Amino acid sequence: MSRLFKYIAKKFWGPFFFALGVFVALVVLGDTFEKLKTLSNGHSTLGAVLTYSLLTFPSWLTTIMPVACLLGAISVISEMVASGEWTACVASGFAPRQLFKPVVLCILLVTLGTMAVQEFVVPPLNVKAETLYYTRIKPEANFNLNAEADVAMKVSDNQLLFAKEVDLNSGVMNEVSLDTYDHGWNIASQFVAQRMVWDEASRRWIFENGTRRTFLNAMDTQEETFEQADSPVQLQPQDMSVNKTENKLLSLRELSKRIQFFKRTGLVSYSAETERQAKLATPFVTLIMCLLGMPFAISLRRKSKILNIIASMVIAFTFWWLISMITSIGENGYINPYLAGWGPVLLFGAVVFFEFKWLKL
Repeated sequence: MSRLFKYIAKKFWGPFFFALGVFVALVVLGDTFEKLKTLSNGHSTLGAVLTYSLLTFPSWLTTIMPVACLLGAISVISEMVASGEWTACVASGFAPRQLFKPVVLCILLVTLGTMAVQEFVVPPLNVKAETLYYTRIKPEANFNLNAEADVAMKVSDNQLLFAKEVDLNSGVMNEVSLDTYDHGWNIASQFVAQRMVWDEASRRWIFENGTRRTFLNAMDTQEETFEQADSPVQLQPQDMSVNKTENKLLSLRELSKRIQFFKRTGLVSYSAETERQAKLATPFVTLIMCLLGMPFAISLRRKSKILNIIASMVIAFTFWWLISMITSIGENGYINPYLAGWGPVLLFGAVVFFEFKWLKL
């Protein structure tokens, strides 16, 4: 069995790398040609476009990986069926599930490698790519990926902070207002300042150039101007997650930090949580996608290999479409994020179970 295991596993890699190369070339070239249209805007250069394509290449690679796994798996089974090897193995006493194991192991290895790349390589490269795009290819005035505009957050049970712009890398919040409320949620006091700056030495946020208002009653207020004043905000910049980076571009670690910050400050976290659960479900998604398609190479053994691949691709892209739809619903808060991330895995896992049972594999 060991020799047969290695033989089947070895057959997987050729079609896998061929499919990966073809799809990546098509996608990357298509994206590069699309970006070349920006050369006429007077800012973009060929070097910038090529650098952008190089930076986004790992992201495209991880996106295409499941399809390459599917085609690699289908090709192995189809070739064995067409050459009679499958029939010979089954006649020798090997169960179809035993013959699937080497392919499944190869798929799991690819998936684990893909997750490592998505976690440690893709996020920093995507940040560089976004910065390059909006500074040299399609420039935006005062672009700063680390700065978020119009931020509102809860800093304690009775305090709300509003900022026109937050740049945690610089440790600065511009045009801030910190409102403190009483037990009846009537405003009790307010800090309004041009800036709030993180002071690393004292480990505190400092208001600069502002006014402190105390609301004595419904009609009267007491005001005091200041150049600097200590802020009651205790959250440190490294504990915050406020920037323009999309959830899908973040690593699992960064997503977890963002979710924790959102929950602590009363911000909506279902979009980030849905993305995190979808990332965690990725290995199972790839495996189930392949298991959905692989049996067709056996059940349609009298048909052409092209038909096997087409049937499997239809199933795979239907699978992806449903996942995208359910994920989108979860990101908009209509269903539980855990259900949005893991629901398709459980649903299609059950389909795979009954498929194998029906085909007696």
